[in-house]
Amino acid sequence: MSEVYAVSDVHGYGYLLETLLRHVHYDPEVDRLFLLGDYVNKGPDSAGTLDYVEELRDSGAIALQGNNERKWLHHRPEQAGLAAPRLMKYQQFITTMPLWTEYNQYLFVHAGVRPGIPLHAQSPEELTEIREPFLLSPRWLDKMIVFGHTSTFRLGVPPEELWYGDGKLGIDTGAGHGYYLSLINLTSGIQWSISVTRPENITCRKMKITGASGLPK
Repeated sequence: MSEVYAVSDVHGYGYLLETLLRHVHYDPEVDRLFLLGDYVNKGPDSAGTLDYVEELRDSGAIALQGNNERKWLHHRPEQAGLAAPRLMKYQQFITTMPLWTEYNQYLFVHAGVRPGIPLHAQSPEELTEIREPFLLSPRWLDKMIVFGHTSTFRLGVPPEELWYGDGKLGIDTGAGHGYYLSLINLTSGIQWSISVTRPENITCRKMKITGASGLPK
């Protein structure tokens, strides 16, 4: 059976993403994987994480652009701590990343969308940086918007938990702030999390799934 996975805000912890995917037996030949941006900065290995994301993309995953990738587009080599040819390679890869994608009942995006504006008219800055206008808005699309960017602990829930809004699902559980990286199985409604400070601990919890939320039953 095909599974639909989503993860956001890896922030240099590519090796933990690899651990989670191996733990759930992710099969790129069968499963769908959506990576929602912010693979770089804050964590221990931005470049290695981008390399892994590119491998995942090449095997079938969808990798979206986040605001931290957009920062790399304007970096000089010394700012990124990389040789110029290597940074140029990553910049070229980043420019190929879409800003949003749809799949079945889901819209995947890094930060969110500005209500009332068609998706094709949304600016890259809003799609990768928006917060309150999106977070506080009532549902206005017929899809569940799955997003990262704003860590769930900033939205009033414990850092290891997801955030459920009106037609919205926040999945950034704070890897970039010393908390957790979470892999979400949208098919079965399971959240797998790994602590960036205790990477040997993988926890599993059932998501809060209701028909009204737009998540699968």
